[in-house]
Amino acid sequence: MTIALPLRAEFGRDPERREIHGGVIAALIDIAGHAAIAARLHHGVPTVDLRIDYLRMAAGNELLAIAEPVKLGRTLGTVDIRVTDDQGKLVAIGRGVFSTREG
Repeated sequence: MTIALPLRAEFGRDPERREIHGGVIAALIDIAGHAAIAARLHHGVPTVDLRIDYLRMAAGNELLAIAEPVKLGRTLGTVDIRVTDDQGKLVAIGRGVFSTREG
């Protein structure tokens, strides 16, 4: 599952610099992880745990989050997410755990 996020000035952490705030990257990772599992299960899945390693400052015009499910169990699903900038540089990696129970 791939999610693209076009970047806007409002996502910046400092108006003088074109660097994206970590909270925006965290939200992108969470959304991509959710989408990867929800697409397979055909229902929404709440986040149980989310871990993020920020590797470099994100800048440019777009971020791409690529989410790959690691394991889908009866109660929990785990997804690894890689975020790259529009130059293909790895910006952050995340791992999300989501509840797979319906209802």
